[in-house]
Amino acid sequence: MTKKRIPTVEIKNLKKSFFVGKEEIPVLKGLDFTIDFGEFVVILGPSGCGKSTLLNTILGLEQPTEGQVLIRGKEVYSMDEDGRASFRRQKFGMVYQQPNWIRSLNVIENVAFPLHVSGTHHQTAMSKAKNILYLFKFDKFEKYYPMELSGGQQQKLSVCRALITNPWIIMADEPTGNLDTVTAEDLMYDLKVLNAESKRTVIMVTHNPEYERYATKLIYMEDGLIKNIKQKSKPLISSEEEERVVDLAEGEGIV
Repeated sequence: MTKKRIPTVEIKNLKKSFFVGKEEIPVLKGLDFTIDFGEFVVILGPSGCGKSTLLNTILGLEQPTEGQVLIRGKEVYSMDEDGRASFRRQKFGMVYQQPNWIRSLNVIENVAFPLHVSGTHHQTAMSKAKNILYLFKFDKFEKYYPMELSGGQQQKLSVCRALITNPWIIMADEPTGNLDTVTAEDLMYDLKVLNAESKRTVIMVTHNPEYERYATKLIYMEDGLIKNIKQKSKPLISSEEEERVVDLAEGEGIV
């Protein structure tokens, strides 16, 4: 009998409002969708439609007004703040529009930093950082400081940093926003290869419809609502591969 798959992300009746003075402003107005393991999901919509709020709510950073966020069946907001922070560090890797480097640290130290935060031994953290830089052909830059590199190089390094903890999910918030067209396409190609070869679920927020072609699933947002969900293709990942990646993310090693 085939084992029933648990959605990697399940969103149920998700609502989020903010208060401006005494006025309640609804930003997410009741969202429902699932994301399967190994998908490349692109969330599209104009600025101000609620995309980044949705991303932050999935990450456990914005307590929803109503509804549920489940990551492989675990309710994110059933955990306390410390529990959510630990879960976020272990299960998510983030690629932001601005990489937010620690300027006093060089490239390899910045890539290793999430492991240090999680309590990994220094030598182990640095060894893993060296391995992942080698995989991305960035080991030659390990002693540089990030600000000595181009914007495109810095974003590629932010992908290395996002992967260092073996996350289940890579979250990318407008990762190409500050890049020229050629460099942006190069980064998108890297994310797609990462999704296909390393079997990582990728969730990317963007307002640029040019990136629709990279997605296996498209989620269109407008005014805090989902207007359409388009399933383009299923991820080419077996249940055995899924469990292997999950097990690795629970343990050691970079894949």
